[in-house]
Amino acid sequence: MITGLIPRLTTATVALVAHITNISDLFVLHGTLLVRSRLALYYLLAIPQALYNPSKFLIVVVVPIMHSIMFSAYTPLPHGNNILNGTLQNFGYSLMARQQSNTGYISVLDNVKDGFRVMRCDHSLLGGEWLQQPGHEHQLREPVYAVFVMLEAVRLVQPDSGVQEDRNIQKNALVVGLGIGTTPAALVAHGVRTTVVEIDPVVHDFATRFFRLPSNHTSVIQDAVVFVDEHSHKAKYDYIIHDVFTGGAEPINLFTAEFLQGLRDMLDEDGVVAINYAGDLQIRSASMVIRTVLSVFPTCRLFREDAAPAGTTETDFTNLVMFCRKTAGSFGFRQPTRADFLGSQARQYHLLPQHEVDPRSMIIRHGADIVRKNNTHGLAKAQVESALGHWKVMRSVVPDTVWETW
Repeated sequence: MITGLIPRLTTATVALVAHITNISDLFVLHGTLLVRSRLALYYLLAIPQALYNPSKFLIVVVVPIMHSIMFSAYTPLPHGNNILNGTLQNFGYSLMARQQSNTGYISVLDNVKDGFRVMRCDHSLLGGEWLQQPGHEHQLREPVYAVFVMLEAVRLVQPDSGVQEDRNIQKNALVVGLGIGTTPAALVAHGVRTTVVEIDPVVHDFATRFFRLPSNHTSVIQDAVVFVDEHSHKAKYDYIIHDVFTGGAEPINLFTAEFLQGLRDMLDEDGVVAINYAGDLQIRSASMVIRTVLSVFPTCRLFREDAAPAGTTETDFTNLVMFCRKTAGSFGFRQPTRADFLGSQARQYHLLPQHEVDPRSMIIRHGADIVRKNNTHGLAKAQVESALGHWKVMRSVVPDTVWETW
């Protein structure tokens, strides 16, 4: 009897995993898909093995399994969150939400002491904002990280020819990579018709629930490569924001010359793209990305998030924003007005790019190659070193114990 039952049970288990998206509503508890959690997947993998190798000694694992379900902080259930928060509160933090998703472990954390909130994807922070209430309900909260403000400077770009843009014409923007939604929220506030392409539905959900992402934009939950392939000869945008860094490494297929050419094709003739690269500028991966961008766009200017370190350093981890135009010709940035700041002090200090970088010295120093769709192994190899450096930086932003427990 047992022998006949095993194949049927195993088949049912495999079918459950294969078709979990069709019945996911049965397993959602407080916004967390229980079956897709790492703990539950461990058990789902163990069940078939136990059924194929039945033993009376399996009874001894029942107690530790029940213990882990009831008392582990990693169980994605309300009591697991309570256990976890009991530890985090000792460090001045509080967990708001967490969920395993298609890009990794996504969670939202509040720093209760200093009053800010961040979103995490694995060992990277996707963005943060200060929680002090603004002057009125619809005013944007202050961003914690300056780079997301600098991306908004696509609106300030103007050619050196002296031709002034007509600000009364409604603009269209494409944002590739959502994060907490700082940049798209600002574009929407400026009246820009904005489309956001984000591959991770949980990131979009958390940005909406915990970071007040406005609803009056177009959301596309899809791989950006597929989206660009489908729309590169259809849609035209005045502004494109490319911000897809996560976990210490970039999705390589979003930095190939072919993908960037697709973005170039989607730009209006006077359009501007802002590409955020987060990494160590001292290593080869940064130079490879820069050379690839410059091979696609005829005119680019590069700006660091902060001033370059003085003297010689072993590492130089920063955010580097590349502003590029589809057409040739030099360009600058108009002086922002009070309306551009949206009532934000952070925008007053960081909206206008300041720390320009000469890309030629980096490319020559590292002898960088162009990243192409059929030749990405060089960038993949170089990113290993960048990811390790990024992890060290993240440990200085949030305490070790907080990273390890939330």
